[in-house]
Amino acid sequence: MLKSYLLPHKLHQREFRPNQDLLKTAVATGAETVSSYLNKRLAEIGCKYVLAIPGDYIAPWVETLDDPAINAGLIRVHPNNEMVGTYAADGYGRAVNGETVGCVAFTYGVGAINAAQAVAGAYVESVPLVLVNGTPSQAQFNSQRDQGVLWHHMFDGSDTDLRIFQQLTAMAVSLDNPAYAPDLIDAALTTCITESRPVYIEIAVGVEEFPCQAVSERQALKPSPLPQNALDLQNAVKMTMAALVNAKKLVVIGGVEIARYQLQDRFIELLKTLQAPYLSDLLGKSILSEYLTDVKFSGVYNGRNSQANVQKLVREADIILMLGVRETDFNFSGIASADYNPTNDPDIAPGLPLPLVGQIEARLGAVLVNTYASPDTEGELYWGDIQLGLFIDALTQAVKALPGGQLPNVATFPTLNGSPWDIPEPSTYQPSAQITWDSFKSQLHYNYLTTFSDETAPILLADTGLTFYSLNNVKVPQNGYIAQLAWGAIGYSPGAVGGVKLALQAKGINRRVISVSGDGAFAESVNALGTLAELGQDCVVFVMANGVFAIEQFLINADAFCPETTVKFKALTQVAQTSLWDWKKLAEGFGGVGYEVTTNEELEAVLNTLKQGSPQPARPHGPCSGAIGTNCCEFDDGGSPAPSPSTFTLVAVRNVCKDLPSNTRWKMNGC
Repeated sequence: MLKSYLLPHKLHQREFRPNQDLLKTAVATGAETVSSYLNKRLAEIGCKYVLAIPGDYIAPWVETLDDPAINAGLIRVHPNNEMVGTYAADGYGRAVNGETVGCVAFTYGVGAINAAQAVAGAYVESVPLVLVNGTPSQAQFNSQRDQGVLWHHMFDGSDTDLRIFQQLTAMAVSLDNPAYAPDLIDAALTTCITESRPVYIEIAVGVEEFPCQAVSERQALKPSPLPQNALDLQNAVKMTMAALVNAKKLVVIGGVEIARYQLQDRFIELLKTLQAPYLSDLLGKSILSEYLTDVKFSGVYNGRNSQANVQKLVREADIILMLGVRETDFNFSGIASADYNPTNDPDIAPGLPLPLVGQIEARLGAVLVNTYASPDTEGELYWGDIQLGLFIDALTQAVKALPGGQLPNVATFPTLNGSPWDIPEPSTYQPSAQITWDSFKSQLHYNYLTTFSDETAPILLADTGLTFYSLNNVKVPQNGYIAQLAWGAIGYSPGAVGGVKLALQAKGINRRVISVSGDGAFAESVNALGTLAELGQDCVVFVMANGVFAIEQFLINADAFCPETTVKFKALTQVAQTSLWDWKKLAEGFGGVGYEVTTNEELEAVLNTLKQGSPQPARPHGPCSGAIGTNCCEFDDGGSPAPSPSTFTLVAVRNVCKDLPSNTRWKMNGC
């Protein structure tokens, strides 16, 4: 009985390489196959690099990425695991909003399910991403059903992966018949670029080699939003204008949807027309370049983590116009969360919605005008089918149609008192003192980020936790601040930094990409360093190596950070986080350059080194790193991008463990 379940060579060939002759014939004749169709459509919507781990079920399709005759210009990149590969694809989808779409390819079960968490994050944060998953063939599913054969990587034979990703993506399709593969591929990819969210495409092994309808016979893919109800749009704009013409202290807050749906230019036009100060929320930081001088950028609003002058501006507004803003607990820290009590804390900037303050929200295809912004006879107003871009356009035209082409009370609109980047100068801190969160931000802002122009300024990835709170007011260009402000997976930024760099390369943009994370977060995705070195990317990875898993301590009891307190840190690890790591050797082991800094002057020296350029490329080592010799493997040209003449830099920042960023110290009650 046991013998009948073994997998002989012929059966293996039948199940895993069933139609090689079909593929060879198609390539020779120029016929379209499911593989070539999918490749062309992926390239069409903005995919170029595919983060792929070629497990057996997906390997036949992945192999097509190495064939110039059918890869449509796609380039295969091999990440170190599925989670960090998906983080990289997520970063790829964020870096140049609307122009790039991330793509990953994994094998059934053990591969795709390892990516599920990162795909869920992309869904929550509205990132366009495609997961291509190779599955067992229909014959294999049938043999599990009829004979009880549990093929490897299979859970129980009941389409487990498909059912999981139906819950985590905007659309999940299964290609098990080449006749309708083009329809399903087009439907999934159109959904991806319309909703700016992940989609899932699984290919039953063998199907990728069958012929199908040609791309040239079908229409090009484009975003396809729902039709706009013209009367609803007209009424929403009319009621919004009724509030705006009476506003004396109008403040505009822009959110992430401005970027996700490529509305930056239209948003700028509205801001110029309104002549009101605008802020972004933290999730929407860098929706516009903070270097712009023709709009009134007034900082980042992040609840109680906002700098004082920003809080004051929001607190004193009489109308707040919020466009594309997602209200999350991280986005308005200490405001939307349960620990905010305005009765007990009357002097802290109130959250949104603000008592007795008019609030107008346009997001997620809807518009809400609260009671204090709507006419007295109307009460709260809501429309559930308003496209954000069309609403912005109509609002702009409505204001321009007013006498003088502007709102009547522009002269009384508030102005930010002070700088949107209210950060103490590096001279505030003693050169020989140990680095703190605040001194690190000061050095990074003044001695590195702002030494570049708007066109060359680096892209900053701030990891979940104290990092994205601390860095919420550094100066960045458009799309220059990337963080997971809703999903909040620690370890996201070290994994995503390489994908962001690939997206910039794909669009011909020359910017350095920087990740800042805590050491607990970095430990989650440390092996992403290998991919940075493999691709020759000059990314910079800062790790705040304080050894205490600070964000968890902050959430458990922030009083542990008080200078004088009996509250002790929780022992969340057997030894202090990463305290046994040799950071310089760690970087060298992955093929990069490493530094470890403890004082402010040491950090300044490293930043000066970074400004001088990129490190030289790492040298391969090992028994076969030179000329091919005895017992060494030879590889064909796999189509991977040629490494650039550089490698990454890892900087371990030994900051004070008993320290919080100044803008988060409100959470400490005992000091």
